[in-house]
Amino acid sequence: MSNKKLFAPFLMLLAGAVVSIVMFLSDYDMTQRLTILLLSMLFFYCVGLFIQKKMVKFLDEIQKKEETQKAEEGEVIEKEAKKEEAEKEEK
Repeated sequence: MSNKKLFAPFLMLLAGAVVSIVMFLSDYDMTQRLTILLLSMLFFYCVGLFIQKKMVKFLDEIQKKEETQKAEEGEVIEKEAKKEEAEKEEK
């Protein structure tokens, strides 16, 4: 599993840990703790999925731009090399 796919579960678990600690220190009863923990984990998982999708889309766009720039640079280098070869042949 790539690091891109681990963002949402990591955010959910981190938020769940923070919520659990806060609720433990605030002396909530067990049913309230579990209900709030479940809702907070679901909420942060959904938020994590949204951020993950935006991040993957952004990284894919950057990668495509880099590939097109490399392809364009490769074409320029090839054209220059062909021109130099043609000039050498003419001499």
